[in-house]
Amino acid sequence: MKTIAPMQAERLFAPFLDPVDGTLCLPASATTAAIHAQAAAHRLRFPLVLAQGATLRDHTAAATYAPASCRFGPYCDNILGINWRLPGGRVARIGERVVKTTTGYDWLRFLLHSGRRFGEPLDYVLRLRPDCGFNIEARFEGDSQTLRSCVSRLLHSGWMHWWDAVDFITQDGVSFVRVSIHCPPDEAHLFEQQLSRIAADAAAGLSVRQDVQPALDGLPDVVIKTTPDRAIGLASALARDAQRCVAFCYNGVVHLHLGEGRDIAERAHSLMQPHLGELHALGGDWHSRWLPATPPSLTESQWLETLERTIHAS
Repeated sequence: MKTIAPMQAERLFAPFLDPVDGTLCLPASATTAAIHAQAAAHRLRFPLVLAQGATLRDHTAAATYAPASCRFGPYCDNILGINWRLPGGRVARIGERVVKTTTGYDWLRFLLHSGRRFGEPLDYVLRLRPDCGFNIEARFEGDSQTLRSCVSRLLHSGWMHWWDAVDFITQDGVSFVRVSIHCPPDEAHLFEQQLSRIAADAAAGLSVRQDVQPALDGLPDVVIKTTPDRAIGLASALARDAQRCVAFCYNGVVHLHLGEGRDIAERAHSLMQPHLGELHALGGDWHSRWLPATPPSLTESQWLETLERTIHAS
């Protein structure tokens, strides 16, 4: 591995926490528990969490969205900068310490979704959010039509931008809708009142838990990006062969958890085969952390090969 030159090192991100701008730089090997330990002291949080013990690198390699992406967008919109080690050993600084600095090609998004073909992340600059220290989790229950009605009412509510997550979940043959809310404790009753109205209008059952930890579903085995109007239908079709299926209703993303087994890669591939035609027609895609990336098109391959040669020569 090449040694980082002094002048190059000066240009790289160094560890920091800026409580005013709400940004944090730490290694890609840091766990979400480590993020919380630093951010919580300043009443800040990083809400895009799937598994408490997993590293940032694990999260971004396994998925592009988390439940809280309903409110805060995908990972690539919450990672402002990266120290990125290229295959030859050179470390490059990509991005800045602020939310948006320039227009042009989105290198952050490209590298985060490129696997290890063009190197690996060493450090991330994360965008943090205010931490009220209080979470609500609501669960809507009913038949499929009732749950769909709940989702529609939630997503079209004037309160929509306060929902951290609106998820349609199927596990062990039982489906329900989960809503996560982060708010000050003295405002919790206002959210409960609104949730109760939505449940009553949809004739759904509702249970609410206050002062709970954010739900952690774990790293998914399969991630599917479709359209929001088709996410629940696709999740329902796939749930029969998955241990747990979570549809992020606002983003149109489905996470499949297949359970333990030596044949996860084969199961993931066979599970998706019947749905590829419709998925591609919609402009969607899918990936699994257990499978190599989908081969690019001929035009993309030529462009990527040129980029790869340039990177190796630098």
